[in-house]
Amino acid sequence: MTESAKLQSSIVNQIIDGSITIDSIGEFQSMLKIFPGNPHLHRALADLLVKRKSFATAAEYYDKTASSFIESRFVLQAVVAKVLQWQIIKPSFKAIKQFYHSLLENNPRSSPLNMFFAGLSFRELIALITRLERIVLPPGKMVKKFGDPENSLYMVVSGQLRRRTYPSVRQSGNHDHLLESVEAEVFGDICPLEKEHFSQSYTQTVTRVELVKITRENLIEIGKNFPSVGFAVTELFENHRKLNPKPHVDRKIRRHSVSSLRIALEVFDFDELTPLLKFSGFARDLSIGGACLVLDGDTDPARSRQLIGKAVSIIMSPPSHAMVLNIKGSIVWSQIVSMEDGESQVLGIRFNAMAPNLSGLLLIFADNLSHER
Repeated sequence: MTESAKLQSSIVNQIIDGSITIDSIGEFQSMLKIFPGNPHLHRALADLLVKRKSFATAAEYYDKTASSFIESRFVLQAVVAKVLQWQIIKPSFKAIKQFYHSLLENNPRSSPLNMFFAGLSFRELIALITRLERIVLPPGKMVKKFGDPENSLYMVVSGQLRRRTYPSVRQSGNHDHLLESVEAEVFGDICPLEKEHFSQSYTQTVTRVELVKITRENLIEIGKNFPSVGFAVTELFENHRKLNPKPHVDRKIRRHSVSSLRIALEVFDFDELTPLLKFSGFARDLSIGGACLVLDGDTDPARSRQLIGKAVSIIMSPPSHAMVLNIKGSIVWSQIVSMEDGESQVLGIRFNAMAPNLSGLLLIFADNLSHER
């Protein structure tokens, strides 16, 4: 397996988008021990709990997810998590009001959609979110085609979509001349709301995608009681068009290449004097609490489960830096993962408590890794 294939995608992101399937609540909780501040993992666990009909626990995790998304400045994602919680447990007026103020205080106003939410009053926000419809689509699914009526405003919660248009007014069947771009956080040409519009493009999912939509009819209905909402939607799309780059011919969906952070891994059984096993590989999803490691070499399904609970020592050093770290920890998660060139063994490592100077160096490593993506 090539290095580029191994480092193609974040392990955590693959868990979140469903590329790596975790059916065990215990495994999810182990991953949260490594990445306790990751709201996307909290959300994925909450969704799994709903599938298992553990609704009360799911509601608790949706609440944690919403709080974590707010702290991370993900406004739409926080709203969706809260709506999912309220679908399980009916909220009090006080709880809704507290969420609104928390959302408003922590809104970074850094994008057109964030500015849209920041401009809504309490009653306008409630009128909007109570009419949102959630949609989850697999990769390769057509969301709308050229000529379809534009009946809804779509907001992208997660995943990647591709928009294709033709360079001329005449719509040709020759797909070699498509103009291609990535759908950003909102799409759906519905403004002005009073007029009918028809799609001038094809929008298709590239990855698993979660959307929320609100129909043009519902927006018009909301506007009867809250006229400023219609103006806010128009402003949302105007700001979005200013920031959204024009499509280019044959534009490819961008992928992040990640510089390698090589590691050497020693696995111990009962003592830390003689290693039981030795591996090499790459560190992925590095945080102060732990890391995901992609191991070199052949996979062994029988060995995969036997590694859980074992103590480890990780030696890591990026190629562009002279320092080397030796981190102690334990294996809390192990899985064989399919990648582009085959299968790889992936380990979730939870780090032991460490001295402040060592944790400071680890933060530098994690920051360097994130900036090299």
